[in-house]
Amino acid sequence: MKSLFASKLGLLFLFVLCMRQVSAQVIICFEAFNKEDIWVAFRDSSYKTILDECGKGVIEVPDSLPSGYAVLYGPRKIYNFYLMPGTRQSMKIHSNGHLDFNGAGKEINEYLNGKSINNPGLSYDQPEDEFLKQWEQMLVRLQDHLDSLSLPKTFKFVEHKRLHYWACNMLQAYPLYRARRLNTKWYAPKDDYYRRMERAMKEDMDAYELWEYRKAFENYIWSFAKKIAGNQPLEQLREALMHINQSVSDPRLTEYLVHAVMYQHVRNYGAEGVDKFLPVYEEKVRDSVRKADFDKLYQKHCRLAKGRKAPNFRLSDINGNWVSLSSLLGKYVFIDLWATWCMPCCKELPFMQQMEERYKGKPIQFIGISIDNDEAAWRRKVKADNLKGLQLHVDRESTFRDDYQISFIPRFMLINPEGKIVDVKLSRPSDPATMEFLDALLE
Repeated sequence: MKSLFASKLGLLFLFVLCMRQVSAQVIICFEAFNKEDIWVAFRDSSYKTILDECGKGVIEVPDSLPSGYAVLYGPRKIYNFYLMPGTRQSMKIHSNGHLDFNGAGKEINEYLNGKSINNPGLSYDQPEDEFLKQWEQMLVRLQDHLDSLSLPKTFKFVEHKRLHYWACNMLQAYPLYRARRLNTKWYAPKDDYYRRMERAMKEDMDAYELWEYRKAFENYIWSFAKKIAGNQPLEQLREALMHINQSVSDPRLTEYLVHAVMYQHVRNYGAEGVDKFLPVYEEKVRDSVRKADFDKLYQKHCRLAKGRKAPNFRLSDINGNWVSLSSLLGKYVFIDLWATWCMPCCKELPFMQQMEERYKGKPIQFIGISIDNDEAAWRRKVKADNLKGLQLHVDRESTFRDDYQISFIPRFMLINPEGKIVDVKLSRPSDPATMEFLDALLE
């Protein structure tokens, strides 16, 4: 009898222990949102919840994990969060944007979301020499501010490293923002810019766990690849892989970077021409999870190659009627993927309307497909802007995003009258090359 009681007691202990391993909770509250997805990225895992009617969500993480930096992806905005599993933590986002933190790590989280970091005073609008000077001053200012605070020494030691590589990511973003400022596709910095970047980017095996460190090296590799290869994606990938092989010594960082650059290229440009680089991936990447993720992405993009049959979809229009791709065969189908909260998407809407007028009577159907979670916002936008053509909406149950590997918007796709893919990453309607392409196709 005692043995049976002991066994039951042991099982109860194991059950309580297992429950405790996932019992750590972070309470997140949004005043202005409800029924929205939110998730936290923490130590290479993602923890998701849905806000209830009151805007409250609970994120559960294993309390066996060590404390560290996390990122909260909320409605319309991203927040920094220092997560301390096994403790009580909460974060409230007021409708005016003010943040309240309570529980463990309160002071750290207030620092991570303070003005010193979120408004560092760095402008991408200035010429290169002035930008570099301002960048240097910003980094010193951030480090000095951290030193002035009464935060745990262990946190400050790691935070100094994180700040450095966070600033490096800002440095590496300069050519992109400068190109946008000058309204060009590419901006080539001077040699001084690359020399400053090289001085800043030193391998630090103790910093590997920091996302900012790994991302800074990823951006660093792409910066040199783009400098050499220009605006040629496959050549950029070739140069990136060569640069990793020649300049990175840490095997962990090498594996991460090879996976990252290959994954990013396929996600952004598709699988065409990538097969020649697969042996490099097989040699450098050992982690089975990474390999499985890349293979899944690669195979899906192979199915979206030019000339392949486009995945069918069935989505509702503004009147609640169901429309499928198969019902539109016999014409070219031009698809605009957008959302009401995406400013670049909304800027393209007038150009879409111009194209609809230009090709009226031609064998082409223009479709707007919204990925808004807020269906009501989509309906208001369609009616307010009097959007023409077919206007469809992707609901939560649809497999459309996965079928077409939608990782960013705006995105434009063209399918031929036989239902085969012409291009799933076509240039934007505002780009003159788009109309030139359609003119030649429909003449």
